[in-house]
Amino acid sequence: MMIGVGWCVRAFRIKDSTLFKIVKIEKKHDYSVDTMKADQRHATSKLISGYIIDNLRDPRFEVTQAFVMAEMQKLHGLDIGFLYMFYAYGSSISSWNHCRPVIVVDATFLKSKFRGVLIILVSEDANNQIFPLAFGRVESENNSSYEWYFSKLRNAIGSRENLIFLSDKHQAIAYGIAKVYPESHHGICIYHLEQNLKRRKVKSEVIKLFQSAARVYRRKEFDLYMSDIAKVDKKTYDYLMEEPPERSKVAAYIKNDGFHSSEATTLVFPVGSWRSRVEEEGITFLVDLNKRTCDCFQFQFDELPCIHAIAAIEKRNIKKSNFCSHWYLKESLRKTYERQIHPVGHTDS
Repeated sequence: MMIGVGWCVRAFRIKDSTLFKIVKIEKKHDYSVDTMKADQRHATSKLISGYIIDNLRDPRFEVTQAFVMAEMQKLHGLDIGFLYMFYAYGSSISSWNHCRPVIVVDATFLKSKFRGVLIILVSEDANNQIFPLAFGRVESENNSSYEWYFSKLRNAIGSRENLIFLSDKHQAIAYGIAKVYPESHHGICIYHLEQNLKRRKVKSEVIKLFQSAARVYRRKEFDLYMSDIAKVDKKTYDYLMEEPPERSKVAAYIKNDGFHSSEATTLVFPVGSWRSRVEEEGITFLVDLNKRTCDCFQFQFDELPCIHAIAAIEKRNIKKSNFCSHWYLKESLRKTYERQIHPVGHTDS
């Protein structure tokens, strides 16, 4: 069956614009119904992601990129390719609310025939175990890719108070986080930064000084270690200081070593119901158990009692667990893993 059409226009949208460029125009043309149907088929991201989710639940299928492309061609006569893909499991999204508000961002190049970049987001549960949050694929590590990826993350998990992202120094990651999560803190992962130093063949002496600088809590101590680095290797000092110091001061959010008694090394002098002066190696620290703060800053940064706070707590014979964040409690760990896994996804083709 042929249908007469008074005119026909062929055009394409100009990239990153709402404008279209006309490449062909005909005043009169005849179309068959089949041709019209075929020309109007469009593989929307909703169609593809819905198909992926349905098949992820079926143990008979290995839902690879090649599988989805072949199925779209077989079922709908569509030739598709993937620019971006975002995956997260429903249990990961809900369970992450019981993990610390820290997200570590990492990426690696894919070497299969599809190429692109694999992005992985993980967090840490109450027992310091790695908690998988989301993963996906983008065409390359650029501003647009990371902005898209973090937009899908925000759609999936929303935001949380005091949210912290950790990554390497890649500027596209920084751009995406700043664009989508402007209220969050973005820190440089110590591990990645240390690996960068090793690739730059920095002296082991300087790496040890960097490790010490990254793990202290007071700015005065940080500046002393950085000053020592500058004396030994000014070029590395300049490289490290390209980022504000607070972006490298992130170890406290990632690792803790539990509670340790401090009676042998500290003296405690209560100065009120909740406040104490704690002396350690000739230095006095003021601890406020009500505000959960200490002059060493570790108590408030880790949300876990430092050795000075522990000494003050033990002096009063109070349970130490009463003064740590709920992110570290067994109840949070139990809630993290109580749900079954159900996948949700989104793609742009």
